[in-house]
Amino acid sequence: MTNHSGGAGSPSRNTSTTVDDWWGLGDLLALATERLTAPAEGIHHAIADRWFDLAELAAAPGRRAYHALTGSIYGSVRLAGSALGTVIGLGASVIGSRDGLRPLWRSPFGSGIQATVNAVWGDELESRRSNLRIELGLRDAQGKAIGADPVALSQAFPEPTHRLVVLLHGLGETERCWHGRNGEGGGAVGLGEVLAADSFTPLMVRYNTGRHVSDNGVALAALLEEIAQGWPAAIKEVALVGSSMGGLVARSALYTGRAAGHRWASSTRHVVTLGSPHLGAPLEKGANLASWGLRLAPETRPLGKFLDHRSAGIKDLRFGAIREDDWNGADPDTLLTDIVGDYAAPDDVDQHFVAGVVTAAPTHPLGVLVGDLIVRIGSGTGRGRRRRVEATDVRVLGGRRHFDLVHDPAVHEQVRVWLSTGTGHRPD
Repeated sequence: MTNHSGGAGSPSRNTSTTVDDWWGLGDLLALATERLTAPAEGIHHAIADRWFDLAELAAAPGRRAYHALTGSIYGSVRLAGSALGTVIGLGASVIGSRDGLRPLWRSPFGSGIQATVNAVWGDELESRRSNLRIELGLRDAQGKAIGADPVALSQAFPEPTHRLVVLLHGLGETERCWHGRNGEGGGAVGLGEVLAADSFTPLMVRYNTGRHVSDNGVALAALLEEIAQGWPAAIKEVALVGSSMGGLVARSALYTGRAAGHRWASSTRHVVTLGSPHLGAPLEKGANLASWGLRLAPETRPLGKFLDHRSAGIKDLRFGAIREDDWNGADPDTLLTDIVGDYAAPDDVDQHFVAGVVTAAPTHPLGVLVGDLIVRIGSGTGRGRRRRVEATDVRVLGGRRHFDLVHDPAVHEQVRVWLSTGTGHRPD
């Protein structure tokens, strides 16, 4: 479907963006119907073909008639899904003029659903210019979009500082992942608040995690340059902090910004990653292996193709791709082929990597095997057999799962120390 107003990630007027939300719901219904009927139809045809093959040539007319009939049925289902999606959008356009609609993606729950859908099919939503897609941009604590022009920045940040810290969430998340969790003492302090006490101004960014990491890196670099040009105070220092995929986006943006000579990039002194798969994530490697295996048999091949429709952003996590050269021209569904290059950080930038393991002792064999259940230690610290991503400092914390790192007080304190003390040491 076409984009009927502003993008889903950059609302401008309440009425128009609410209508966009409902057009986005229609887009989701149409896309989900298309994606889910394809494997069912494929399996149906494959099983039928197996029986028709037993009948050999005598079954040829029957095979053609059967496939024509079932194809029309599945096609009708897809058409109905697309038509219903269009009806929802058109109805929203009519009702929205009377302010009778409620927004879908503005609440924490709604934005979480939108972020999840973007993680799975975000590149497809982007190519369709769907109203469901998320556009990369600044967000405030309530999830409201903040413009990057001088007036909007002055209004959103009435007390700007000379130090900026950019917070980047992980796959399928939003900037709300940086909000503090209530601990035993009842306090809810997020990492942004901790760093604000050290004169950093936190900038929370929401982005479409289904797009290529490199595409998000380019978009983030452009956004930060626009912010640097309109920031109400002189910028003396910039730090990038990314959780999981966000760490890869941070490294990608810095590479792009330095290559383009951006002002913000020349002021960047720190990149901090929390549980980032610098060398890849086992779950994505497993999905790659599963889709390859499913494509071997006719009856399961449609499931393999369905699995192959996962987003480009997810596939980038297979080996930690951060630049276009890491994927351009390559078959994204080739079995476990690593063509990601080695990219060192600039000499004047410190990279700090935090990794977690589920076992209390980081060296425990189980902890070494499973890491934080999403990212293994070697990947989180950038130390692999074939590739190595150099870091100034590395910290491995035991007894932590992947999503614990963003909220862990020990992580908060470690990040605060790193950003406050400056240059560290290169681990051996």
